[in-house]
Amino acid sequence: MNATDVVRTALLDSTQVDALRAGADEVEAWPTGSHVWGHYAEHTPDGPRICRTENVSACHPGIAALVAGTLADCAAEALGEPVVAFKDKLNYKQPGGAGFSPHQDKVAYPGVDRVMSILVAIDDCRVESGCLWLSGDARDVLPVDDRGVVRADVTAALAWFPVELASGDAVWIDGLAPHYSERNRGDVARRVLVASYAPAGERYSRAHYYAQRADRMRQETERDGRFRISTLADFDGAEVATDAPTGHCTHA
Repeated sequence: MNATDVVRTALLDSTQVDALRAGADEVEAWPTGSHVWGHYAEHTPDGPRICRTENVSACHPGIAALVAGTLADCAAEALGEPVVAFKDKLNYKQPGGAGFSPHQDKVAYPGVDRVMSILVAIDDCRVESGCLWLSGDARDVLPVDDRGVVRADVTAALAWFPVELASGDAVWIDGLAPHYSERNRGDVARRVLVASYAPAGERYSRAHYYAQRADRMRQETERDGRFRISTLADFDGAEVATDAPTGHCTHA
């Protein structure tokens, strides 16, 4: 497998890219900690900057329509059957922003058999700005360390390739495909929207995933003391701890 096998160039046209970019700007401006599913910031050389927003579809109709439409069609094509979107997120990697250690998505989504994530570039994604790196070497779940990321010795034995994207391009990420990203060493942002899908027949719902996610993150943090922005402690940055809202999103 290489980049040409999993990349869909110009999945979004210029009008769709402009709309997505405007939507990401709106969401990024939400106050830290204001989004009940997670609106997280990290420490960067330029001070605290937003690094991730979870479940954006819940509060942004434009992004929700994209997740339910164009990106769902792309995931259904990749899996070869109807799909349901159970998760979406915006990842913002500002200059100096951190990356993510090698991991497999399926490990983070217990209870789902097959999963396909569609990552669409809001900004150009280059090696310098911390683009995705993929490996096509895995056919099963790989051994992990205590954080839930692929063990270092296993990572070193895999063959990796960078997935550079122009804004509007997309990449398919199978649930078993190991992937990681490095910090943004450039001077422009690298923002992406990622939507995750399961076959509709699995009945793996958004409500089920986010309820399970909240419980698992709480339990894992109680176990190891790590503040985390996902069920796996794969984020390589220093998060800005905030008090999460209770019951509702204060920006809505």
